[in-house]
Amino acid sequence: MITIYWKPVYRFIRLKFQKNNEDAKDLTQGFFATALERDFFTRFDPEKASFRTYLRMAVERFAASQHASANRQKRGGDTEFETLGEQAVSTESPEQVFEREWQRQLFCLALGDLRAHSEGRGKQLEFQIFQAYDLAEGERPSYAELARQYGVPETSVTNYLAWARRMMRGFVMERLRGTTAGWRELRDEMRRVWS
Repeated sequence: MITIYWKPVYRFIRLKFQKNNEDAKDLTQGFFATALERDFFTRFDPEKASFRTYLRMAVERFAASQHASANRQKRGGDTEFETLGEQAVSTESPEQVFEREWQRQLFCLALGDLRAHSEGRGKQLEFQIFQAYDLAEGERPSYAELARQYGVPETSVTNYLAWARRMMRGFVMERLRGTTAGWRELRDEMRRVWS
């Protein structure tokens, strides 16, 4: 679970509280260490909110508390903020950045699962075709171009892509299963990430 949420929490803290890289990393580590130490995750009630909302609100409270504590320790209580170049350009709220980073991390982890699964099952060609088509930067090659490039029939390209997409969806679902509180929330999260 922490592997899915570390980057979104870090980015959220960095933007919401205008922390520099190191301070945001420290707060992120501090949040997860405190959460594990205090059994924070066992107090989650799925009737009140989704796990992601529960976590984001807890991060916000934790970071605000740490920020207030640090300011009390400063002489005079002056607050100094570091300007972040990425924040000046971004039109997204910290909450939107949290959602986007969460989704990006989820797919990165699932993609790593798919790559490892493909290598372990001798399906590297299927993964390469999936990567060349679904992860192409810019214009996607046609199925015919992929068939020529990899020396397989065009129908195999279709089948390989269908297999890889089905497996990818399964790996995303497995990653989500570890961060949801039941079938209904899992279903809602799957709809959200695939819409």
